[in-house]
Amino acid sequence: MKNFIIEGTIKALTPIFHGGDEKTGSTPVLRTIMMYVEGLGEVAIPYYSGNAFRGKGRRLLIKDFIDHLDYEIKNSKLYHVLYSGGLLETSDKETGIINLEMRKKIRTLLPPIALLGTSIGNQIIPGILIVEHMFPICMEYKEYLPEKYKNMKQTEISVRTFTDQSFFTRRDDLREERNKEQQAIQMKVDYECFIPGTTFYHRLVLQIPTELQISTLGRMIKLMIELPYLGGKSASGDGKVKFEYENVPKDKLYLDFIEENKEKIITFLKELEEVL
Repeated sequence: MKNFIIEGTIKALTPIFHGGDEKTGSTPVLRTIMMYVEGLGEVAIPYYSGNAFRGKGRRLLIKDFIDHLDYEIKNSKLYHVLYSGGLLETSDKETGIINLEMRKKIRTLLPPIALLGTSIGNQIIPGILIVEHMFPICMEYKEYLPEKYKNMKQTEISVRTFTDQSFFTRRDDLREERNKEQQAIQMKVDYECFIPGTTFYHRLVLQIPTELQISTLGRMIKLMIELPYLGGKSASGDGKVKFEYENVPKDKLYLDFIEENKEKIITFLKELEEVL
């Protein structure tokens, strides 16, 4: 089987904040990367990282997986193995040396892990999913877009047209007596964001997948569409998006697999909890 590719656009319906390590004064700014643009030289392009997208997809997919099993995780290490990709640690136990049979069971009985990968003990089990960065469709990024997206109107507009500053306030609501000289503290925090209407190009690639793994990716995308929020401040209004992917697979095969193999999966999860 060949690689399986899903591509499309993601449109911001409310501001999106995805911060980097730098600040302008006290203002958090968007994550950026330097890109070479013909005729302009090096340009700083703000973007939304594939790692952040992958983390959101993992959390949704794993929770959905555990809910379908009606299973309660009791071992904190198993929780990290599933939800956050594991913890690297030096170990002389079974977890330090994963035998081939254990690897086979992980890939066979835990489709989300086959997709996204994890680490157990000091062993890394790579996933087959490549999540690319989300870049805004704009004049500076036009030459990197596939041909069918180069005629979009946004490619005539500079990337900084799609960024602005938003803000939130923090108030001291502590209900206690104060001296006359004391006042409640209120602070305004500015932050840089993508504006509503910004459209991002995005691509997901599965490396030589099985039909079950393709269906698993379809489930992850469906869950993200059902909860369409990306970036920071989504709890207070930011981050709502509209996914417009092409070629999204059905999730029926994946859901049928869970139902048909429920007992085997639960037994294996219990085995993992004992050795972690």
